[in-house]
Amino acid sequence: MKNTFIKTIVVAIVLLGQTALTAQDIYPGKATKVEKDISAEFPFESKYISIGSENIHYVESGAGDPVFMLHGLPANLYVWRNIIPNIDNDKKVIALDFLGFGKSSFPADSITSVEVQYKMFTDFVAAKKLKNITLYVQDIGSIVGMLYAIREPQNVKGIVLFEAPFMPAEVMYDQLPFSFRAFMRITRTKKGNVKWMVKRNFAGKKLAVNFFTGRKLPKEAYPFYNDPWDEERRRYAIINGPDPAVLSYTKGKGKSEFASILDGISKGMAETDIPILYMYAKKGLVNQKAAVEYAMDNFNNAEFVFLGKGKHFLSEAHPKQMSEEFNKWFKTL
Repeated sequence: MKNTFIKTIVVAIVLLGQTALTAQDIYPGKATKVEKDISAEFPFESKYISIGSENIHYVESGAGDPVFMLHGLPANLYVWRNIIPNIDNDKKVIALDFLGFGKSSFPADSITSVEVQYKMFTDFVAAKKLKNITLYVQDIGSIVGMLYAIREPQNVKGIVLFEAPFMPAEVMYDQLPFSFRAFMRITRTKKGNVKWMVKRNFAGKKLAVNFFTGRKLPKEAYPFYNDPWDEERRRYAIINGPDPAVLSYTKGKGKSEFASILDGISKGMAETDIPILYMYAKKGLVNQKAAVEYAMDNFNNAEFVFLGKGKHFLSEAHPKQMSEEFNKWFKTL
């Protein structure tokens, strides 16, 4: 009896040790601070392409296999400005503004759903005749990018993810920070969404930008993030697209269009063998600890990079490191 008890204690200690080791491996060492001297300059020539009735704003740099950069909410392609020049040496890097964001046109019907943005993206790819694409994506950009990787895997060389909703709806909701879940509750109704995003222009405030970047930006950067929201009508681009706030009704357990999208993406990403580079921070926003653990448990062909401290727009915190890690990974494809 005594030996059995001792063996039980030893096994428990070993299991606890393994759990602690796993947790430690997720955030190894001391979290690197935000990089210094991050440039606010936007050294690119704006280009436009007409797709149907819409006019899409994009930038293009370098030559070689295409790397497509798709931004998140509530940003625009400006978020990539310090990544593009550091990875375009042997690649054609393209970053675009989603419909209603940045300098791209806003649809006449005001609809900016996932499928609307997805069709715009696939039409852009077809118009530019892009083959063997590597996707570098975040947030809503990652939803579109992951859908493309799942639906058109023959044209995807690899996919880079950060702050991306690749997990089932219930996992997604449960791991979000309290502040985010609280904000979801007050914006989950049409009235609440209009109040905060349209009338109060939440996305157009310096406070909101600094919240997503996790640092105070230089004054030169704010116009690039804030000015696109000066026109009240365009603010509907945020609330007429994918709406994670609906998850708060049932804590991710119920059925909604957004939950169905997440569940489909999580299934497809767990099945794909497309090479994945997943970069994450402590503590992130959309991707906190449980999201990282989910990725490590479910991605088949992935490399994982812990960047250090960061929030949602990680390219505003670790652009140099993200560029270096991407270039190393890209050579292995």
